[in-house]
Order: sequence, then structure tokens, then C-alpha cells
Amino acid sequence: MGRHPALTTTTPVTGREAPGRLIDQRQAASLAGCSRDTIVRARRAGRLPHSRLYGQRWLIAVDDLAAAGLLRPEGTDSDAAPEASAGHGGTGSSVVMALARAESRISALEDLLARQDDELAFLRQLAVDHLGKAS
Repeated sequence: MGRHPALTTTTPVTGREAPGRLIDQRQAASLAGCSRDTIVRARRAGRLPHSRLYGQRWLIAVDDLAAAGLLRPEGTDSDAAPEASAGHGGTGSSVVMALARAESRISALEDLLARQDDELAFLRQLAVDHLGKAS
């Protein structure tokens, strides 16, 4: 079965095509604290929409990792309580980071919704064409 064209692009990466810093899948896995397979599955599922194939390796936008909920803020543990840093001066930057991640996630979800709407319109037209030929 063919892959969705938006997920199999082979265009080279330039600074204007993808937001933020680009890293390879192994670096993305290390940064996210997960396996490379998790990154591959997320990319194939469309959760990392700005991923690009460059030569023989996939590059992932760090912003996409945050939008997909895979990126933890630096210096935090998954077991640490959210209140642990409340008394420190760095909470303003963590709020800004959380807001940026939320906005990035909203943008990624809007892109996913638009792709799904396009695919649904295509499938509806295909059904109409098929029913028209069957009559």
C-alpha cells in the first residue's frame, strides 16, 4: 500500500522548510528520552510533520518533538513534581516554553486536521465516482 505523499517527501532541507533546529532520529530519541523506534513511529504516523529526508537519513525538527509531546524541558525528570521549581526564578521561562509548545502542538494538530480533511474529500469523491459507475 502506498504512503501518504506528505509523509514521504525527499526534498532537501533548507532553513525555510522546517521550523527550529533539525536533528537526526537518533539524536531526537536521545533528547526525548525514548527509543529511536518511537521516533520512527511518530514520524510515520505524521506526528512530526516537518521531518525531511536528507540523503540517507531523516531529520526531525526539535519543535515537532515538543509539539508531539515527546520533548521534556531541559533539566526535568519525568518523576519530578511540577511544584519542585516553583520557588526558583526560572518559572517564567518554563511558562513561556510551555506556551510555545502548546502553540506548536496546536499548529501541528491543525496541519494534521487539514491533511485528514483533504484525504476525506478525496475518499468521498472516490466513493461518488465508484457509485456513479456502478449505476
